[in-house]
Amino acid sequence: EYKIPQPIDIESRDKETILPLFTKKMQGDSYYYAVPKRSPLTFLVCKTKADKELLSGPLNVYFGGRYIGKTYLSEKKAGEEFHLSLGADREVMVKREKLKDKIKETYFGKIQRGTIVRELAYKIMVENLKDRSILLKVLDSIPVSKTDKIEVKDLKINPEPAKKNYLDKEGVMLWEYKLDPEQKQEISIEFVVTYPKGLLPMGL
Repeated sequence: EYKIPQPIDIESRDKETILPLFTKKMQGDSYYYAVPKRSPLTFLVCKTKADKELLSGPLNVYFGGRYIGKTYLSEKKAGEEFHLSLGADREVMVKREKLKDKIKETYFGKIQRGTIVRELAYKIMVENLKDRSILLKVLDSIPVSKTDKIEVKDLKINPEPAKKNYLDKEGVMLWEYKLDPEQKQEISIEFVVTYPKGLLPMGL
């Protein structure tokens, strides 16, 4: 049971009625989040804490008076951190480009006949077009072999990520940058994958 803080009018109809119960301000830290392998968009995220227990349920998200979308909030205990996406922001640019994809098939030598040797190189460019500094987190990954038939080697990453195997996910890397206005940052990733002909690795 909830006590409504003010008189309200409810239509007589056979449908649910959404009622405002209270308004609460919560402190939080914002940052930008990009996964250029999956999307060319960068998203503004707010990290906050529940000041008291929050029950699970659907959540409508508004930012700057604009409706962002609907999500689902799982139950949160008092003091538990959670993140809210506040929508895409086109003033923080991100672009992932494939620079090299060189394939050759071996017929002799130290590598088994019929093996594909594939050299790949990627470049990620990020740029802050805002008139203020921002915190940006960039997520990317390299393929991880789950069988001895596939080998990933000669890995070169510049600059080194802040965290490898992020959130205990093998091959996932996280970079964190504080970008000043109009500042750019470049990330390069190179590696070689060898695999049998006809067995194409996922995630390339």
